[in-house]
Amino acid sequence: MAQALAKEIRAEQDDQDHDLSGYGASAISDLMAAAFKDPIVSPKMLRISFTVGGGKKVRQKYGDDMPKYCRDALRAIGFEEDRGACAVMECAGMYKYQHNTDTDLKYVHVFPRVDTAAAAAQAAAGEEEEEEEVKIGGMKLDELPPEHLCTIVSIETFGRLVAAQCPSFSQKRALLKALKDMSAKFASFEERMTKMQALSPEEDELYNSAQCLPEKVGDLEKQLEGMIGGGHLTRSEMDNMIRDFSEKVLQVEEAITKGMEAGKQVTKMEAARKQLEEKIDHLKTAKPVVHRRKNDREILTLRKQLKELEKIESSKGMLPLEEIKKLNQKPVIIARLAELEEEGKGWFDDAIPEKDRVIQAPPGE
Repeated sequence: MAQALAKEIRAEQDDQDHDLSGYGASAISDLMAAAFKDPIVSPKMLRISFTVGGGKKVRQKYGDDMPKYCRDALRAIGFEEDRGACAVMECAGMYKYQHNTDTDLKYVHVFPRVDTAAAAAQAAAGEEEEEEEVKIGGMKLDELPPEHLCTIVSIETFGRLVAAQCPSFSQKRALLKALKDMSAKFASFEERMTKMQALSPEEDELYNSAQCLPEKVGDLEKQLEGMIGGGHLTRSEMDNMIRDFSEKVLQVEEAITKGMEAGKQVTKMEAARKQLEEKIDHLKTAKPVVHRRKNDREILTLRKQLKELEKIESSKGMLPLEEIKKLNQKPVIIARLAELEEEGKGWFDDAIPEKDRVIQAPPGE
């Protein structure tokens, strides 16, 4: 069991999570030695996390001494414990213990020694043998912008991508705009084709790879309407929508005035104005939501630590040894903070209102 998991750990070149329920001291010792005694061939630093305990609901799955067994096994192969360790090259050969109070689970995070030179050599050899990569619209699949990717995937995959990458109203709204722009681009493709004007190879490939784009646009519009009606907007998002709807009311009223002056029917426009006014009234009385990401607590803690270090740096006079040691942790804290903030990003992260980003701790924390 330990040897099989060790092989899996060494073969994977990305961050991993493993559950050690059922492992004893001997198995843990064998696992850590087999997995981490020698450097792992990888182009980057890795984070290998092991679940080693938890609260009442899962306590029976783990022995109380499992964190100790992991510590002892890692120390035996030369690893050092550092509570500030994170997935950067400076932390190679370190580990840390964490009790996540949100999930009530206990973890040991290992940051192994890695051999980046061997990984680069393997990659170079692989590139020589690699077949030509699949491209859509002239781009590799992992280079596609969100709207391109959403255009070519199935409607089922589209739903999963939106849920995972665009959790907020602002992100979904930005994606909708991008998909509408894509629809307009496709309309221009079709207009050119009706005039017997050829598309470029990249345009033709993108056009022929598309799946259900009108249905995806319609589905996203329904999701946004549901979020407005269901009270799933933040205060900033509500303020933005009230402003946008108010501008549309003015535009509709101008169209109604012109229509009446021209002797045209304005019943539909009046109904549209009423709907907009109802949405505005609803948003003014609705209760805003507050989005909390799983890493918010740690991000806020690290920001607080950085502020404390900045105070130490700005102080005059000779610093005590303890404070110098604290300052030495600053690069690790900055790297971990950047890592957490990157993990929390989805698509169109810049569309999220600045006031909705984590700036200060929630009330009661």
